Amino acid sequence: MHFVNNHPPAPRHTTGVIKHYYLWAVKKLSIYTSCLIGLLALLTVASCKEKANKEDFSKVKGNYFSIQQFALDQWNNFSGPACGILKTVRKDGGKTDSSYTNSDSLDWAPIFKTFFETDISDRKYLGDYKFTQFDDNADGTHNFFYEATDDDLFTQKLLITIDQQTSKVRGIYIETLKKGFIKGETIRKLYYSPYHTIQISTDEQSTFGSKSFSVEQYDFLM
Repeated sequence: MHFVNNHPPAPRHTTGVIKHYYLWAVKKLSIYTSCLIGLLALLTVASCKEKANKEDFSKVKGNYFSIQQFALDQWNNFSGPACGILKTVRKDGGKTDSSYTNSDSLDWAPIFKTFFETDISDRKYLGDYKFTQFDDNADGTHNFFYEATDDDLFTQKLLITIDQQTSKVRGIYIETLKKGFIKGETIRKLYYSPYHTIQISTDEQSTFGSKSFSVEQYDFLM
């Protein structure tokens, strides 16, 4: 028996049309349902396997570095009059636009949001990052480095540089990766040098090949 365009052959007697098409529809629905159940079963098994393979950190105390807490501490510890800030924006390697503002007038909300989204201090991330530490004696710093073990994680890299003499943070570097079906990949690189520089670079490449690159930088005039 041969179907044309995936339709069943019409019965010879009109009295059997309804029954004939009903049975055909039930058969097709049964096939689609079986496929869907099979797919869901595979996804469930894969998810359970992934969770089962993750090490149990329930008895481990503490968590990873919190960029949110650090940023709030920086905000609360700042004292003195408002300082000047030079804001520069460059898009796609073109002309750089510069403007002056100050710490009281600057819209901090989007900057905080960008950094807060990278926070990995939630205990659910334990085991998702490889942690290493090393000294750079030429630069006089201790360095603490977190690197994601999976490229599906939003925050891919976090580097904290601390002065060997004062134990104060000299700089924080963060790299993120966001994947999307339409937008493609978005890579962000964030840098903060306490009360000196904030830099946010965004590199976007869409699924259809278009690219865009921008850099925002805020220099504290202190």
